[in-house]
Amino acid sequence: MPAQRIQIPIVGPQAVDKSVSVNNQATINLMAAIRGVGAKAPVVLETCPGLADIDAAGNGPVRTGKLVSSSIRAAGTGAELYGVFGSRFVAITAALAAVDLGGLTTSTGRVQIARGRQYIAFVDGVNGWTYDGTTYAQITDLDFPGQAGAGAPTFILYMDGFFIVNDALTDNFFISAVEDPTDWNALDFQAASTAPDNALAIATSNSLLWILGDETAQAYYNSGNADFPYEGVLNATQEVGVLAPQSLAESDDGIFYLATTPEGGRFIYQIVGQQGRVISGEEQEQFLGSLDSPEECYGFIYKQSGKSFYMLQCGANTNYPDATTSSTLVYNIRAQSWETRAASDGTGWRAGGAGVLNNQNIVGSRLAGRFLRLTLDEYLDAGQPIIRTRRTQVIHNLGQEMDFWSLIVDVQPGVGNATAPNPTLKMRYSNDSGQTWSNWLTESLGAVGQTGKRVSYDQLGRARNRVFELQLADACNLTIINAYADVELIPD
Repeated sequence: MPAQRIQIPIVGPQAVDKSVSVNNQATINLMAAIRGVGAKAPVVLETCPGLADIDAAGNGPVRTGKLVSSSIRAAGTGAELYGVFGSRFVAITAALAAVDLGGLTTSTGRVQIARGRQYIAFVDGVNGWTYDGTTYAQITDLDFPGQAGAGAPTFILYMDGFFIVNDALTDNFFISAVEDPTDWNALDFQAASTAPDNALAIATSNSLLWILGDETAQAYYNSGNADFPYEGVLNATQEVGVLAPQSLAESDDGIFYLATTPEGGRFIYQIVGQQGRVISGEEQEQFLGSLDSPEECYGFIYKQSGKSFYMLQCGANTNYPDATTSSTLVYNIRAQSWETRAASDGTGWRAGGAGVLNNQNIVGSRLAGRFLRLTLDEYLDAGQPIIRTRRTQVIHNLGQEMDFWSLIVDVQPGVGNATAPNPTLKMRYSNDSGQTWSNWLTESLGAVGQTGKRVSYDQLGRARNRVFELQLADACNLTIINAYADVELIPD
């Protein structure tokens, strides 16, 4: 029987089911990119950005998911980035140098930071701190939660001229004096009134203030009331709580967090305006459900080249069956697709917080007191290889055996460079959904100028259920467009 050419769904999400026979897709260090009308494919996979190490910062890993930009520092020369590294508050200058501004009494745990017109303020779950461009100081007002040995300020934000903090041990949230996070009044607070759960996290989006507890997310708006300006929006309450408070991240794309309900479950939730929706699939929720310490997950958002990403650092997962599933889950917001990022040893992505400085994406390392440039022109992870992997869904034809004569992978060829003069794309296949594998086969992606290079693999044997896996470790660009196979159907 002659062979027929079929399309292989090479572009797809990260989706590893507990039963790998059902779904065992991997998308590691690759990102979906939507293409316009007339493109060869509506969605392609592109290599994720690399990390170029710049310099030391502070005395430990980054603790702030958002590195805030400000020109507040009196001795500065323009916009700078501010964040906490270890136990030190740091400014990263336009010249990409770290300036130490002072210390904290804690050195671990996540820190939330906010920028106002005249101050930067942040909280570490124990204390609050302020910086006005000259003076860096702890908040000592006894009406600030955390003072006098009571309260746990774990979040701070700036909205409508106020700095707003939560007390994670109660259902209260507090506002500062106008534009002054050093000044707090014991009467300027409100209890999250719709439900009695503690104020574990706070966020702002679309001019609404959100108070998130373990069972609900409650919205407030600024009514202009002179006694206390924020009043509840009753019909906006979400019956979805936050499981990992530090997983919360916000941008113009909405609010994202690792959520739960009184009935149980672990899933990723997105709030846009007054509406919320679950954005994780069952495969992601199986992974989240097996995490060793889900409450310790933390998240942040970065944007680059027309794409937006919600990054969720998940930590250890000793119960999950697939070792190639990284501990860093990525939601590609524009493509509405799940991916993963990983170091070359399979552990989570290096970045633990992100900001933008002079149109450059800057990240802080979650592993050490370093900051790095996140760029699409870099194909290494702070000098280490970036291993890009795509594993397909199970290819089958109603259980009929197929003889795979060849696999043709449509990629951008001729991507060799001085670092990787003749890069090779590795391919292997499995006939049992990825439980056992063939040996690796290699094909050149083409040196510089070899734009007509064709990537194909031949004589790939028979299977009823076939999974293909591609992998590239060379320091070069990779764009996966499509894949095809020449297949002969074998009569039963």
